Amino acid sequence: MIKFNSPTKVGIFNEKRKRKRIINAKEFQFDMKSALQGFFTAFNRAVMVYNDKIKSINPRYRVRSFEASFFNTCLMQALGEILGVNIQKGLYGRMYLYINGYIVLFKKLDKYNMPMNVRTNHLLKIENQQEGNLFSDEEDVIAPIVFFGYSKSSIGELVHPRFVYIDEEMVKWTMDEFGVPQKETTLFTSLSDVETAHPKVRAKNKESKIKAIK
Repeated sequence: MIKFNSPTKVGIFNEKRKRKRIINAKEFQFDMKSALQGFFTAFNRAVMVYNDKIKSINPRYRVRSFEASFFNTCLMQALGEILGVNIQKGLYGRMYLYINGYIVLFKKLDKYNMPMNVRTNHLLKIENQQEGNLFSDEEDVIAPIVFFGYSKSSIGELVHPRFVYIDEEMVKWTMDEFGVPQKETTLFTSLSDVETAHPKVRAKNKESKIKAIK
C-alpha cells in the first residue's frame, strides 16, 4: 500500500505557516498597554544591578559572552519582580516571556536592530515568524514574536532599550521607551526602501523684509 504525505507535512508550494502578523507598532502598543513601561523600568533596574555587580569580577577572568549572559540574568530577575511574571526557559536555553498574547525574547541588538546571534535554522524560523513549537511544547504556536533588546555603546554602557518586530528576516518596526513607533514599514517593504524626510528651515532675510515694507 502506497502512503502519501499530507499537505501539512510536505507544504504547499513550499510555503510555511506563519504566526499572527502585527501590522504596526501601534497595534502592539495597544495590546501591551500598562506592561510596556514595566519592561523599561526593569531594564533600568537591571542596568544598575549589573553595573554594581560586574565591578567585582576582573575583566581578564570573564569568559566569552559572560557579560551579555550576566546582564540578561539581571534583566530576567528585574522583569519577574516588576511585572510579577514567570520567565520561561525554552529550547536551547532561550529565555522568553509569554504576555498579552505575545512571545517576547531578550537579546543585545546590532546597529541594524537585528539580534546578535549565530545564524541557525532555529533563528531563521524566529525571524520569519514561523508557526510551530519554537520554544516549548506548551507555547502558543501562533503568538507573534517580538524582541526586547538593547545596544552597547562604544564605552561599554548598556543603552537604548527597545522592542523590535522582525519578519521575513527584516526589521518591520521598532519602539523605544517613549512609546514612539520608529522605522515603521509595511510587512512587505524593506527598510532600505524607506526614506526619512528632514524639512529644511530657512532663516528669514531681514534686509529683504525691510525693502519689501518700503
